[in-house]
Amino acid sequence: MVNLNENSILTSEQMRMADQYTMKHDGLSVEALMEKAGQEVALASYKHRLDSGRIVIIVGMGNNAGDGFVAARLLRVKQLAVTVIPLLPLDNVTDHVRKQIDLAQSVGVKIRPVTSAVDLPKLEGWLNRAVLVVDAIFGTGLTRPITGWLEQAIASINKAKAPVLAVDIASGIDANSGEILGTAIDADITLPIAAYKWGHWLQQGREHSGLMLMPASIGIRVETIHQMFVDCPIPAVTSQLIDINTIQEAFPKREPQAFKQSFGHLWIFAGSVGYTGAPKLAAIGAQAVGTGLVSMACSDDIYPILASSSLEIMVHPQGHAPWQQAGAIVAGPGWGKKQQDTLIDILKSDLPTVLDADALNMLAENETLHRLIKSRKAITVLTPHAGEAARLLGQFSMDIQQDRLASGLALADKYQAWIVLKGAQTLVISPQKDVWLNPFGSVNLATAGTGDVLAGMIGGLLAGGLPAETALPAAVALHGLAGEKEHWFRAGQLGELIAAEINSLRKA
Repeated sequence: MVNLNENSILTSEQMRMADQYTMKHDGLSVEALMEKAGQEVALASYKHRLDSGRIVIIVGMGNNAGDGFVAARLLRVKQLAVTVIPLLPLDNVTDHVRKQIDLAQSVGVKIRPVTSAVDLPKLEGWLNRAVLVVDAIFGTGLTRPITGWLEQAIASINKAKAPVLAVDIASGIDANSGEILGTAIDADITLPIAAYKWGHWLQQGREHSGLMLMPASIGIRVETIHQMFVDCPIPAVTSQLIDINTIQEAFPKREPQAFKQSFGHLWIFAGSVGYTGAPKLAAIGAQAVGTGLVSMACSDDIYPILASSSLEIMVHPQGHAPWQQAGAIVAGPGWGKKQQDTLIDILKSDLPTVLDADALNMLAENETLHRLIKSRKAITVLTPHAGEAARLLGQFSMDIQQDRLASGLALADKYQAWIVLKGAQTLVISPQKDVWLNPFGSVNLATAGTGDVLAGMIGGLLAGGLPAETALPAAVALHGLAGEKEHWFRAGQLGELIAAEINSLRKA
């Protein structure tokens, strides 16, 4: 069962529906929601300003601007210097925003409209005086590309020396896809309002968000946000960000009376001539997460190499491997594409199975394997990177990267399996289309063998009896956290980093 919390990720439509639901069922008005959002913006502005000095809030015309005016009023009441700069004429704002403009003026907030390129020097003058710039221009409501004067204004904001705090999402970023709509604010800090949005994490959205703060609570209940997944289950049935608690749930303190069989037995089918490192790396991943027993099945031509170089791993020739009593199986790393018969036997079993690398390449070319996976009752996990995902879907890698969420959901639907779509912000997707997004990781993980380590981690946790909805997000996040550490450069070094991270989190 998916355990949703305040880490839910919403589309702009789900967020709009959550606002309406809250007003209808909980009795909160637009003014009340705006007031609370403005309070959170004011607090974040106070905390993240560079120094004492002027805070410059840049606004548009919508509710995002209303949040900015509320924040300006509250900061001014605290005797802080604050200036609001509208980039568009305020003649046609809603009554809710108009009220906030009047309240801000009543306490002495300076409002200095700069609404055309002629006044660009004025905008740059205010930016040069700022210790913090607050982007309250568009928020999640933007649907058209930014052009003309606003494009020039955003270019000037991006050149400002002061840090930029984006309210809800950096203006110019599509709240659903993360695409840049013409141009976008390059925020140093982002304060999501009420919930994360997909645009915070997908495509260019992540790069333009800077430091991602926890979503500001504005009175919309967690239960209401969960209801939006029921009322509007598109694109995902549920979606949430993986956090440290997710990892800790997978690694409770061990009972004093536990023994190695308590933590599962993983079998790894992997390796071929020239690729003897892959099974070892998968074993390193499994051992790092504390798997009790790890066995390896390999072809006869590499058996002597693996058997003589694996101290803790039990190595067997593939034709004589007693794997039927395994807790889980990992198949594919460095395996070659001539193992269809063995893979068929594995898929006919009722064991949790992780398919990686060459197992995925065989699957993409073999309809029998496809049918077997779709008919399995046991957990099946596919762990493709973009290239492998493209082969599985009959597309190109660029198609996968352009819309990773849609690609991951398409894989889950086509194969009725758990999907771990690797890459920046790895996605974990269930066959029922529940989605977890991993915020951890580093470009340092873009080196050979790190995926083998992850496959072993996932297999090891499944072998230990963890449910997939716990094991997969935890393994992916832990792998990402280890990758963020300094002073490593080989996949083989990840095992110690992973184990150290687990020990640290258990003590926390």
